[in-house]
Amino acid sequence: MQKKLPFYEFTLLPDSEQFALVFLEGEFKSCKELGSRIYCLYKLYSFFVEIEYDISSNKIVGKIAFQKSNS
Repeated sequence: MQKKLPFYEFTLLPDSEQFALVFLEGEFKSCKELGSRIYCLYKLYSFFVEIEYDISSNKIVGKIAFQKSNS
């Protein structure tokens, strides 16, 4: 695993680099299917990234990175 990247620095990277880090360094946590979409959660360093897939087109259609809530 490479040097840990802080959340803010991750969000500044281009999408292609963010996806590469998630898929190469991230730890898969879970997936959930809702309608025609699948949402997969990955833990990357000290934060999480959710990837949204469209089932019919078999493509990634969204991504959100977030830090764990303390509440």
